[in-house]
Amino acid sequence: MTREGGKQSSYQTKEYVLCCECEDRMNRNGERYVMGLVTKRNGRFPLLEALSSVKPTLKGHIWEMYSAVHTPSVDRSQLAYFAISIFWRASVHTWVQEDGEQIRLDLGDRYNEEIRKYLMGESPVPTNAYLQLTVCSDFLNQRSFFFPQENEKLHNRAVGFVARGLTFFFRVSNTLTVPERRLSMVNDPNGWITVRDCQKNPVWRL
Repeated sequence: MTREGGKQSSYQTKEYVLCCECEDRMNRNGERYVMGLVTKRNGRFPLLEALSSVKPTLKGHIWEMYSAVHTPSVDRSQLAYFAISIFWRASVHTWVQEDGEQIRLDLGDRYNEEIRKYLMGESPVPTNAYLQLTVCSDFLNQRSFFFPQENEKLHNRAVGFVARGLTFFFRVSNTLTVPERRLSMVNDPNGWITVRDCQKNPVWRL
């Protein structure tokens, strides 16, 4: 998915950036686990199924929220590691898509280094980090993927991407708002995960 529209493609964006040891570390600490939770070709969505099997911690008109206490089987540490590693890789290297579009985020040198240490297991998640996970209940987003992008309408250096039903938002800043801190899956004991129809009620503004 891009700002111009969507299409089906078997093209894989890849580049030699990390060593085999680091690639294996990212696979073991998040990628393998998360790939088992996204929407499958047969339509199954393991993470949504797991959340739907328990009572929501909080419920609104268009959303449901699940805390870590009520969904202990969902490993938030691996979900966070996966998402933050994607954002970090998009910030330390320029990736070229099939149509030539270049993908490059700007998390800043300071936070790139703090995140690198976190990914290496040398430090915890940066204290100024906010990560929100929204699980999409609609058909379109469950079968979509788009590369990490900056939310250009808000201009707050928030970044996000969709991976077959999982919508991640990330911001690392010393100006995080109170709602951001409260809704974050990291640096908050609740470890909130939200479920909503992302097509009828978009959670991302390109």
